[in-house]
Amino acid sequence: MNDAQNPAVTRLAHALRPEAGPALGVFLPAGFPNWTAGIDLLHSFAQRGAGVLEVGVPATSPVLDGPAISAAYDQALRQGVRMTHVMSTVRHAAESGAPVVVMSYWSSVSAYGVQRFADDLATAGAAGAMIPDLPLASMAPWLAAARTAGISTPQFIPRDVSDTDLSRLGAAASGWMYAPAVAAATGYQGALDLTGMQHFTRRLRSHAQHPLVAGIGISTPARARAIAPLVDGVVIGSPIVRPLLEQPGKPGHAQAMARVRQFTEALRDAAPLPHPRSTASP
Repeated sequence: MNDAQNPAVTRLAHALRPEAGPALGVFLPAGFPNWTAGIDLLHSFAQRGAGVLEVGVPATSPVLDGPAISAAYDQALRQGVRMTHVMSTVRHAAESGAPVVVMSYWSSVSAYGVQRFADDLATAGAAGAMIPDLPLASMAPWLAAARTAGISTPQFIPRDVSDTDLSRLGAAASGWMYAPAVAAATGYQGALDLTGMQHFTRRLRSHAQHPLVAGIGISTPARARAIAPLVDGVVIGSPIVRPLLEQPGKPGHAQAMARVRQFTEALRDAAPLPHPRSTASP
């Protein structure tokens, strides 16, 4: 199977099409706050406007993540979450109708088995997987495995990426290119340089015509609204994870769902993309 034959890949492309306006992606680690509650929350997020669901593979050393997501990963691991739970979470989340993309660090993929990981994701109904710390030496094996399984390979693009690496990552990407709003760990709540982000997204669009998804540092609905005209989607994680950590049970669940609705409304009210992808300028 190739990705053109995977209905989840088609749903992802549909969610990120320019004429639809920027989509909201919501990130949640598998098994957090527990296995059943996490699945229920993912379905609730889709019902409240999330156009894409991103499922995280809990990791012991999440080098790109800040305190909130690191704590959520730790909680999931202490509760016994393993890759089998990730695949089950993907399968249940995909039943919501929203495309599901998995975010995993390379150590988890290599330990599980590269082809096995890709094949099991496809079987579970995932649209693809993003591996932000994918080593250059492992790029070809991962792309080959994903191509065989028929899933997308979204790519994380560092803010300081060289032109050479940007060309390589653009060629490797399918599904989306992930443009961090800041060069920081997840959960960043400091100032955003919107002018710098505008230059960054223009640079990405000049190298490849994939949808752009922004994340990291988009901590409020107002920030999502400000970033929205530059990208095709916005992914939030820490703003959802924090209330689930701070207020266990129904209060935290209610606040997380309310935040999804707030971000959805902010993106709905945002200005349209200034240029379609097909005419992106450097």
